[in-house]
Amino acid sequence: MIGLDIKQFVQQDCESMGISTVYDLYAVTNHFGSLNGGHYTAYGQNIDGKWYNFNDGSVGHADSDRICSSAAYLLFYRRRPNTQTSES
Repeated sequence: MIGLDIKQFVQQDCESMGISTVYDLYAVTNHFGSLNGGHYTAYGQNIDGKWYNFNDGSVGHADSDRICSSAAYLLFYRRRPNTQTSES
């Protein structure tokens, strides 16, 4: 899994302290519409690693290649618990 590595933006030597600087995306909130109104949907990753699409009263499986789009409004990341690199 490829993650977001923020190592170049952190002043501390997190690697030597055993703190991961790699974050994995686990949810996305989307907004469709204008500033005056619109519609929100979300994608979320379950603990089994599968992605789901949340849209009002419906929930369905989602293709992980389609979760990030121009409609993405909020991105949710979780720090990896150990010092794996972004290429792991």
